[in-house]
Amino acid sequence: MARGRMEFLDTSEMKRIHDTTMRILAEIGVVIHSPLVRDLVEGAGAKTAKDGKRMLLPEELVKSALADARRPVTLASRDGKHDISIPSEKLHVTNGGEGVFVKDLVTGESRSASSNDLRDFAILVNELPELDFFWPMVGALEQPVRLKGIVELKTSLMFTTKHVQAMATDIEEARWMVELASIFTGGEEGLAKRPIFSAVQCPISPLTFEKGLVEAQVELARAGIPVAAMAASVTGLTSPVTISGTLAQVNAESLASLVISQAAKKGAPFIYSIDSSPGDLKTGSIDYGALEVPMIRTGAGQMSRFYGLPTMVAGVGLENLAHTMSNEWEGVPHMSIQSMIPSDLGTGFGGIDMATGASFEQLVADAWTWRVAREFARDFDTSPEAISFETIRDAGMDGNFLGKRHTISRFRKETIGSAIPQASLEVRTRPGRQGDLIRRAQEEVKRILSKPKVPLMTKEEMTKVEQCMRRSH
Repeated sequence: MARGRMEFLDTSEMKRIHDTTMRILAEIGVVIHSPLVRDLVEGAGAKTAKDGKRMLLPEELVKSALADARRPVTLASRDGKHDISIPSEKLHVTNGGEGVFVKDLVTGESRSASSNDLRDFAILVNELPELDFFWPMVGALEQPVRLKGIVELKTSLMFTTKHVQAMATDIEEARWMVELASIFTGGEEGLAKRPIFSAVQCPISPLTFEKGLVEAQVELARAGIPVAAMAASVTGLTSPVTISGTLAQVNAESLASLVISQAAKKGAPFIYSIDSSPGDLKTGSIDYGALEVPMIRTGAGQMSRFYGLPTMVAGVGLENLAHTMSNEWEGVPHMSIQSMIPSDLGTGFGGIDMATGASFEQLVADAWTWRVAREFARDFDTSPEAISFETIRDAGMDGNFLGKRHTISRFRKETIGSAIPQASLEVRTRPGRQGDLIRRAQEEVKRILSKPKVPLMTKEEMTKVEQCMRRSH
């Protein structure tokens, strides 16, 4: 089978980045702002640098962690119908995460995000078949800081049965998250077997691990919760300005995070992840729309594949491109590139303004566009029957392909425009108004959210959840 794939690095370049990564970890090392985790990693074979601040990770320790990491990793769903097993050949997608405001793209009005918005995003993701799992799309900003993460997990679990990807900011929050999620799995042992949530625990570029995040990572790894170590460097600001230099650094940050998870528990489920982009060196801001972003993500995906690790490096979504689109097809060229990045998981639907905000109608527009764009990353048949020498021979004689059995039996499966109405020539050439896609998406949002907002859990589960929440206070 043939498949649309992107490559940025050749084999020798991947080897060079790997070798440089090993030097970074062994000679420069990483800063870990947690005595608990430093002791843990030292016990696994790391060494303290002469300055007493950095932990040096020998190549043997990194190789051992790579060998020990669990493969495949299961991202379980509560209903059992949306389980994800990675690595895989399919790109599984979700929305963006932790926006701080919600914007109506039709009226232009913005407001601060709340738990009610998070609930509504969870309902939408649960309804949209194009999305495979759920990130808390916006923060529960009305909550006290110490309760914010667990309230977000609770709200997510209440309104979607798909897998939830959260984040714990410290060890106590991680413990409460494990206790909360285990209500739905018959206890913590069941949760370790079928983790219904995973966690994004970010290294801090360059080469640093913050105390709360890394201690939470250790707690989650011990509980069998998959951890995605999202290295989010910004080229020229928190990593080298070159793509290759950034890839070496984020690779080192990811592998150091892997070592931490395996030191916590051998065989802990781990997901290689990056969210790096160029920086605007005039303003100091990130630029997710930069033309280099797909190359950075592709290179990171190749490095993860080099190690055989589950991967979350794809960024999906149209961001501000969707505001003026008249139909889905206009966004397909942009999103089809994203579909060919070598990654198991992709995030970003519904995000706006460089992921700082979120939009309900943007989420739906992204999902509709993905329905078309993902076809570019499907398998295409290259068997002798598909090539069909006989059809070419016969058509060479009579000049006719249209009436051949080969054409009639295969055109719907082979031609995207025939299989998906939104990709047809008729739709692509039909006149449309700017903003029609967003207006249609908003109507779909209203339709879905007009239904009763009923928690997707039993009364017994709800009682246990509320008891857990009271104890966490």
